Amino acid sequence: MGNQKIEKLETPKSLKILCIMSFIGFALAMANDTYFYMSYGSIEEVKASADQTTWELLEDKLDLFEQNGGDISEDGTLRISLMYIYRSILDVLALLGVSMMFIRLKLGFIIYAVFQAAYAAIPFVMFGSAGGIIVGNASVAITLVYIGLFLTQKRHLIK
Repeated sequence: MGNQKIEKLETPKSLKILCIMSFIGFALAMANDTYFYMSYGSIEEVKASADQTTWELLEDKLDLFEQNGGDISEDGTLRISLMYIYRSILDVLALLGVSMMFIRLKLGFIIYAVFQAAYAAIPFVMFGSAGGIIVGNASVAITLVYIGLFLTQKRHLIK
């Protein structure tokens, strides 16, 4: 009984780095999504603001969105705002998966992959191909790359 070895399960460095990068990315994504939720949800106030920087950014996206069949009426911008709050919620749930993977639980990868895939898909589900214009196709690509990167680390996960 006294000679039994207790194996300390350390998180591999590659998985730690990926999790830390994800935590940072989630913080930025949640801040970004919350900012756009509030901006699109109060578009008239943004238009009337003394600082037109935010409006110029949104106006360019909205023009491109409209050119691709998107609705930029008040209802349309509220729908865009709603998409961003959905994305923020999905971010929190995917972050739970990253936290679980940090302590090496396999269920964490499943939670992460499902909610990150939903995070990437929701603009397209809500707006068709024009959804990529609002969130940016690069953002969607980064999300999918991270799912792939975590897939390479799945072998380090237990239980």
